[in-house]
Amino acid sequence: MKNRLGQRQIDLLQQVYMTIIMGCVLLLCSCHNSSTPRPHAYFRIDAYPAHYTPTRLGSISLHINDSAKRIIPNANTDEGVYWLNIVYPRYNATLYLSYIPLNKNLNHLMAESIELVYRQNVNTEQVEAIAYEDYENHLYATLFTLSAGSATPIQFIATDSTRYLLRGALYYDTPVKSDSVAPSLQYLENDIIHLIESISPISQ
Repeated sequence: MKNRLGQRQIDLLQQVYMTIIMGCVLLLCSCHNSSTPRPHAYFRIDAYPAHYTPTRLGSISLHINDSAKRIIPNANTDEGVYWLNIVYPRYNATLYLSYIPLNKNLNHLMAESIELVYRQNVNTEQVEAIAYEDYENHLYATLFTLSAGSATPIQFIATDSTRYLLRGALYYDTPVKSDSVAPSLQYLENDIIHLIESISPISQ
């Protein structure tokens, strides 16, 4: 991707991001995705058509699947915090997004976010993570996939390191068996990856 930042800015952003998260994550993760084979006893789940609409959340824009419902809880506008729930009715799953503005608190928020990821997982050794970098949009993100027995099998953290931090956590609405949701989980993971890669700043 074309680099439009000055070298000093790039070095600063890389240093902040790499120091805070990469050191915490890369030692505990691998860079390969894994999927659970689907037994013949379960029906195939056809994915929704992938049509997306840009949606604003705080100071950023991101793409949300048109097949999902958007629910906006009450926002703490005094602190600039915004929440957005993306509901997938067909899969009985909800992606909870939290947009938090930064005020010299990036280190604390990153540490808190990573702690939440590992707190939700049954076995920390089964946490996998993939890091994303987009210098053009000042985007640094990590996607976490957790063990099948965790309450939230997919989480992510995204930030520009100066203005905001975005958290995302996927929950199924009812207890499910890991092998029965494997097809839908793969689809939802791809959808979340698209959402992350679509994040871009909104001009003020």
